[in-house]
Amino acid sequence: MDHWSAMRPTLRIILTLGLVVTLAAGPSLAAQSGTSSALSGTVTDSTGAVVPGVTVTVASTKTQVERSMRTDADGAFLFLQLNAGSYRIAAQAVGFAAAEQEVMYAGVPVRLDFRLATEGIRAEVVVNAQDLDATAPTHIDITPEQMERIASQSVSSPISSLITLTTPGVAADSNGSFHPLGDHAEASFVIDGQPITDQQSRTFSTQVSLNALQSMEVREGAPQADVGDKTSLVVVARTRSGLDQRRPTGAVSVSRGGFGTSQVSAGVGWGTARFGSFTALDGMNSGRFLDAPELVALHANGNAQNLIERLDYRVTPQTSLQLNTGLSRSWFQTPNTLDQQAVGQNQRQTIVSFNIAPSVLHTFNSAAFSQTNLWVRQDKIRYRPSDDLLADTPATLAQTRRLTNAGIRSEFTYSRGRHTAVAGAEWKHTFLSEQFATGLTDASYNSPCLGVDGAPSPDRSLTDPAQCAAVGLAINPGFLPGLLGIDLTRQGTLFNFKGYADVKQEAIFGQDSVRLQDFTFNLGLRFDNYNGLTSSHALQPRVSAAYTASRLHSVFHVAYSRVFLTPYNENLIVASSEGPGSAAEALGAAGSAVLRTGRRNQFNVGFETQVSKLLSLSSEYFWKFTYGAYDFDVLLNSPLTFPTQFRKSKIDGALFRASVAPTHGFAGYVTVSHVRSRLFGPETGGVSFSAPYSNVARPDHDGGLSMNVYARYQVGQRGPWAGVSYRYDGGLVAVAVPTFATALRLTGDEQAQMGLYCGSGFASVSQPIRSCAGALGATRIRIPAAGTENDDRNPPRIAVRNMVDVSVGEDDLFRREKQRIGVRVDVVNLLNVDGLYNFLSTFSGTHFVAPRSVTAQVRYTF
Repeated sequence: MDHWSAMRPTLRIILTLGLVVTLAAGPSLAAQSGTSSALSGTVTDSTGAVVPGVTVTVASTKTQVERSMRTDADGAFLFLQLNAGSYRIAAQAVGFAAAEQEVMYAGVPVRLDFRLATEGIRAEVVVNAQDLDATAPTHIDITPEQMERIASQSVSSPISSLITLTTPGVAADSNGSFHPLGDHAEASFVIDGQPITDQQSRTFSTQVSLNALQSMEVREGAPQADVGDKTSLVVVARTRSGLDQRRPTGAVSVSRGGFGTSQVSAGVGWGTARFGSFTALDGMNSGRFLDAPELVALHANGNAQNLIERLDYRVTPQTSLQLNTGLSRSWFQTPNTLDQQAVGQNQRQTIVSFNIAPSVLHTFNSAAFSQTNLWVRQDKIRYRPSDDLLADTPATLAQTRRLTNAGIRSEFTYSRGRHTAVAGAEWKHTFLSEQFATGLTDASYNSPCLGVDGAPSPDRSLTDPAQCAAVGLAINPGFLPGLLGIDLTRQGTLFNFKGYADVKQEAIFGQDSVRLQDFTFNLGLRFDNYNGLTSSHALQPRVSAAYTASRLHSVFHVAYSRVFLTPYNENLIVASSEGPGSAAEALGAAGSAVLRTGRRNQFNVGFETQVSKLLSLSSEYFWKFTYGAYDFDVLLNSPLTFPTQFRKSKIDGALFRASVAPTHGFAGYVTVSHVRSRLFGPETGGVSFSAPYSNVARPDHDGGLSMNVYARYQVGQRGPWAGVSYRYDGGLVAVAVPTFATALRLTGDEQAQMGLYCGSGFASVSQPIRSCAGALGATRIRIPAAGTENDDRNPPRIAVRNMVDVSVGEDDLFRREKQRIGVRVDVVNLLNVDGLYNFLSTFSGTHFVAPRSVTAQVRYTF
């Protein structure tokens, strides 16, 4: 049965369920994590009594389009699906003076409380951006200005870079990867209500374009009942809409930067009060598409194209339909090391992705609304080896992988009095297809013998450790005899693998936030059922309590969450192979087992405080205890990575953020975090090619201390602006070089990458260091002194990095009516730091941060 034939029953189920829910629009299922009350509030009189029947009007100051509604019996009003921008809000009723207020909506829920007075007396309007909403999860709001102006440290994954530079507790990694709050990749995205829990780094998928987004909210506190699966970090984003535009509006930008990087972006929206269309188009080409394993970018070209279309249609004032579609393609080379470049390695990868996601939003009244999302999305990845397989080193790889995910989610939100309740359900079906062929091409990678210098012998005639003594060599303790069958340098043959599987997941959830004077209690319960290569289910209580100290303008909270974890879908089939005839046996793995679901107990405690109108502070401490914790490993040092599982993990960390609201042209924030991640053996799932972890160890996504500082200044409302971003990274764990003795056995190229030196001499490709009588050290890796290394308390780490980025611009260089031309210049890595992201990582290998690069952009807005 082919892939699409297998999907047809699932698509029929999704479409049928979607039609039923859409027609019913009932309160049993409904509006979702990605939908928020954009603008809401109440209207009272001078005594505090609610005033029903008041006409509330919201009008865009840019387009002058108006929307109106009447307050309900509780004096409440609610407006959803607003575009980011400035709005004029007015409340008017017979016998009362009109009240009006201008507010800036930046994708963050805003609440306005009107207190009407009799005619002739000024009314009072209180605006609350809900920064201290005790019912909301702990989160970071990334403003539209920050999305547009913070320079990206990743050419191909700007969203990952933005999250890393704005959010405490996020460790930066190469190629658009980031490690959220001590986990490898337990992060999910919610785009206009559509959940995406598969990995979104550049080598796995294609991220949604920043050009298409109007707001981003990063949730890093205790997960509430409406989110499941990957919950360490939840990114809730809303796309731009063409509703209420009246005439086409948008922007076109062209940029050129270092490494021959060129980019063109365009976004245009248009529509009426009932129909809207927004189109985003991006194209990019770069000579350093992925992060390189050397200071210079060798064989690192790549390009990407993205097309996103959002259509909106208001069937009635209460019901809106939305359709998100996306199509993207990227082609890029796998960057070479100096050794690989010398032999002509030419590995390439393509990713083609599409997404189709209709949804319906229905507002019952000012207290209740529902949203239903349906979607089908796919990532198709093809990895191509060199034409000459022996030019690939240390292994050749050809791979075709496809991940297709279809589902439906519906959620209902009700808020009245002291209760804010959410209830919903989710069903999704993921189809996996994995095919690859691999073989060893480097005779020294799995040599049975070590040379006199301690390095593996490249002698291809050696196939058995018993041969070593006869030729004056030592036995290699790392030799894996099972790999001889696929060692192409020793008459082995390619190993071919083909596998298909599907994963079904269902969830139902409910939560009620109850306000009792200064206390707020969040009582949630979630049930998940998983049916993939293994089957399991779990009931998960999610509870929290918050106390609002009004005099201190602060909220203190504590929470407990039970979380049901499921395996990563990327290369899950090969990772779960076991038994006679399996891929694990054929590849000579030291061990293998099917990956199973995990369980987590999470505890959070923290506070948020509004020190003044300009300064806000937040802090969080968390503990995560996981049974069946996931990590990633790599197949034969090739680009084929797959999930693994360990007996348990313990993760804890402290997060802090201080934000300064715009004042006299200044704005900014500071984040500081320290996260500790510990894995406890043995390995219980996945394929293992290496020696088992010690009883407790720090994985290579343990990030330690990190800090972000961002400050910007703008002259007047529309004058020139400048922004400075500073990033401190304490360094990921470098598990591959626990001691200097290990470093001395590496190749000359690998030693040069880590900056290994003996006295005043540095290792090079042609002159590796095999022994040292003087001072032995490394500039890019911190290796513990002899006898002090401890996998838990004193592991080796990537050296500390201090990165500074600068942006300057003028948005109104030329202006005429509603058209303007702006320019900007970004300098990434201003100090030209030559640090590493990682080194011989079990997940992705070795990668350098990008050297200093300058990018100039011209932008036309209309």
